[in-house]
Amino acid sequence: MESAPWKILSFENKEIQIDVDGGITIDGVTKRPFPISISHAVICDKGLVAIWVDHELRLARMALLALDEPLNDGMTKGQLRTERGSAEVAGSIWCHILDSEPLAITSRGDLIIFALWQRGIYAIRPDSTEVWRTGLPELAGKNPPGAEDVSALHIGEEVHVWTRNGNHLILDIDTGEEKDRLTLPIEADLKEVFHDDGQFLLSAKDGWTYASDGFEITVAHKQRGTIQDAVFDGKKWRMICWRDDVIFGGESVRRKELGVQIINRDGKWMVIDNQWEISPHMGE
Repeated sequence: MESAPWKILSFENKEIQIDVDGGITIDGVTKRPFPISISHAVICDKGLVAIWVDHELRLARMALLALDEPLNDGMTKGQLRTERGSAEVAGSIWCHILDSEPLAITSRGDLIIFALWQRGIYAIRPDSTEVWRTGLPELAGKNPPGAEDVSALHIGEEVHVWTRNGNHLILDIDTGEEKDRLTLPIEADLKEVFHDDGQFLLSAKDGWTYASDGFEITVAHKQRGTIQDAVFDGKKWRMICWRDDVIFGGESVRRKELGVQIINRDGKWMVIDNQWEISPHMGE
């Protein structure tokens, strides 16, 4: 495996390793179903739902890959340039050509929810049938460009939608109808929001990080950069920011390489760095 890691996911006791060039490795075998990088990926009960985006070619694909059978290599980048209007992800159960850039995606079991720029928020089943769709949030007053763009989506008892300027929308999970809208008292451009059973951690592009219960900000701290990944360990948020391992509101530890993702291995919190090395979070 030569490319740097992007994300590791799990499916039925299998570890799915995705690299920055769109390679997917399962059981030591790497395949590249589409010749561009993966921007978003989630696991549903039928396999891997991934989104491939190439800004240069102005194209995007969303597809479902089954993980209980070998993956396939797809076309080359040169072939994609000549077949960009019809090219599909190799071996996919279904593949959709997207006419707008994906902003966020989340899933749970047999429900997949994603947001497309200037289009809306969509809920589908793993067989690609639509459950509901709704428009993007319209914000009152004067807002900077992109303030209404979706930064993150989460599925709980309802669907949680976070916009770049800190608005928190709660949608009905069955219909997509807006049930509540909360505006948090922050001036931030949110890059990502992490979620764990009603706990939220908001990462702004200026390095400010906010803990929230979804209704109000409970703690705020300035970090050395935006959060690369974060997990709630039952008591506190563990984060990686640039070359720092951080306990939110507490201490931090420098690491040699860039942290990419926090995972749980045999009950211990570990960090994958950009060299595919795995070491304990906070050196524990």
